[in-house]
Amino acid sequence: MSGRVFSEMITRELKFLLPRALILDAALYLITLIAYGSGLKIPLGLLAGTAVMSLNFIILGKSSELAVELPVGRAKGLMFGSYLLRLFIVGLLFYAGVKLPQMDLIAAAVPQLYPKLAYTFNAMIKKKGR
Repeated sequence: MSGRVFSEMITRELKFLLPRALILDAALYLITLIAYGSGLKIPLGLLAGTAVMSLNFIILGKSSELAVELPVGRAKGLMFGSYLLRLFIVGLLFYAGVKLPQMDLIAAAVPQLYPKLAYTFNAMIKKKGR
């Protein structure tokens, strides 16, 4: 055993995604300072959302790596179970956003879009730089 928590692929993708997520968190917080003033609701929501986004990304990566080694039927079942788990985790985040007055629901939801934004923007930059 190599002692690594995550595979090389998951580690590489987290190194790509997390700095961008934290930059987006900081930018959104600075923008909301103007509209809502200071407080902990927005940053707690952003950080909770970013943590859930990261956890979902890790679960997706691990299940995908396992699925490629399984027969098709079992791989489909694994991926469906992984999808349900990730959906449940996001549901818990949204539930917490509704129930906890210390956390902003919208701020918690926005980081769920970060992977789409980061990968789309990266692809656009690569295509433009051909």
